[in-house]
Amino acid sequence: MAFILSEVDVATDFAELMSCMWAAHESPPQPFFRLFCPILHADRDASLRESTARFAAWHQHDAHARWLKVTEAASGRIVGAAWYKIYEADPFAQGEDEDEVADWYPEDSTREFATQAIAQMERPRVEKGRRPQVFLNILFTHPGYRRRGIGSMLLEWGLQTAKDLGVEVWLNATPQGKPLYEKYGFEVVVRNPLVPTTVRPDAKWSQIEQEMGEIVFWTM
Repeated sequence: MAFILSEVDVATDFAELMSCMWAAHESPPQPFFRLFCPILHADRDASLRESTARFAAWHQHDAHARWLKVTEAASGRIVGAAWYKIYEADPFAQGEDEDEVADWYPEDSTREFATQAIAQMERPRVEKGRRPQVFLNILFTHPGYRRRGIGSMLLEWGLQTAKDLGVEVWLNATPQGKPLYEKYGFEVVVRNPLVPTTVRPDAKWSQIEQEMGEIVFWTM
């Protein structure tokens, strides 16, 4: 079975790409994904549409962003993708991303929880990675197409791009993704558990805290 690596066309690919991303993070369930793509009002379809529009807008307004897709040659189906950001200077020199607010959450304690968690996820790069780099923001494969080299295709693109530019590759690995990155020689900079805190947790805070469980990334 043949697969093709190419750049994403935002106008024609994004709905299918986001459906693939949701499927990838729901099988098996990866609760951290809901920091960025929550299901609000128990309406998965509406929440998927909202996240699709938001991610497309993020891409279109970010000059550093590059989305790659892998399609099945026979069907043209998107079976995996990766979102890279290519920085020719310090990614945080202008303060971008450091004060991001998770405003896709309602204006209640769940927004504060998600905002803190995302800031904690970025902190190791803010502290240790302030130099030109290729940053792998996310990489995923559809659950029906795993162990066929799709993740490697997407990762090798980033490694070659970094080699051509003479810069490092940085990423935040999940438990599921860490073995692939270690196979390619990535080294752990720090194990990074995300632990949002509040003085007076209300019911919504307690609920999202329970739903997320333990969230750990490995900055590599």
